[in-house]
Amino acid sequence: MKNIKFLFLILAVAVVSVSCETYDDYETPRDTVVGFTLSTKNINRIPEGGTKSETVTVFASDVSSAARTYNVVVVPILDPEINVPTAPENYTFDSTVTIPANERIGEITVTGIDVTVSDERTYFQLAIEGGSDVVSGGEILIGLKN
Repeated sequence: MKNIKFLFLILAVAVVSVSCETYDDYETPRDTVVGFTLSTKNINRIPEGGTKSETVTVFASDVSSAARTYNVVVVPILDPEINVPTAPENYTFDSTVTIPANERIGEITVTGIDVTVSDERTYFQLAIEGGSDVVSGGEILIGLKN
């Protein structure tokens, strides 16, 4: 029992030494990551021969003192279970998204157009185009259905 105080002393020194780690790697500059806040979005009940629009939110990993504009592009769907792609004439979307100064959120409008949309859900996928100072974040899979 006399030596138990030494055990507590050793444990206390070990806890203090482990808790004194530094996180210097976070001081290095990192590229901005821009992506969608949702992974999927459905546009349902598109009127026959008409259109229906939905707003999609884009998120940036950092804040800037100036407004930033990024390109939005269609990317191939790599999920083998989704084998019903949407024809390009059935949708439109804003080709750029602007994130205002001192903000992290921007929005685009995606519109489903009933040209050949049916009762079976069809899909297309959007992403933010990467570049030298931006990393493309999460993509969004958009489903269309009458």
